[in-house]
Amino acid sequence: MKKRARAIVITLIVIVGMCIVCMIWPTLGQQVPFNEWVWKHHPVHKTRYYMSDSLVEKLNRERPTREETTSMLGPEPDGFIQGENHLSYWLYSPGLIGLKMYSLEIDFTNDGTFMGADVVYSD
Repeated sequence: MKKRARAIVITLIVIVGMCIVCMIWPTLGQQVPFNEWVWKHHPVHKTRYYMSDSLVEKLNRERPTREETTSMLGPEPDGFIQGENHLSYWLYSPGLIGLKMYSLEIDFTNDGTFMGADVVYSD
């Protein structure tokens, strides 16, 4: 009986540990395909960074208007570059303090036509 109880406790510890790892590091450091729902709702925003390669490819291929882009990605967060011709989304800060960061930068013409998208690292 003691061996069985010990096995159950160890199994539960492993399961809890795996759940914690998946919340902190959801893609295990790998790029994953863009998913609109995950982009808008996942509690770990770092997940956006791991979708960025496929998202940039999708945006540059489909060339959505500004309105279509904000519908897909949501409104820009406060404090980021605001403008008629530009959207900026925070993706990930590799440093502890957050002075260095990756962001998704999307540019449009004056009439809202897509120009280009790219991930930018700034420090």
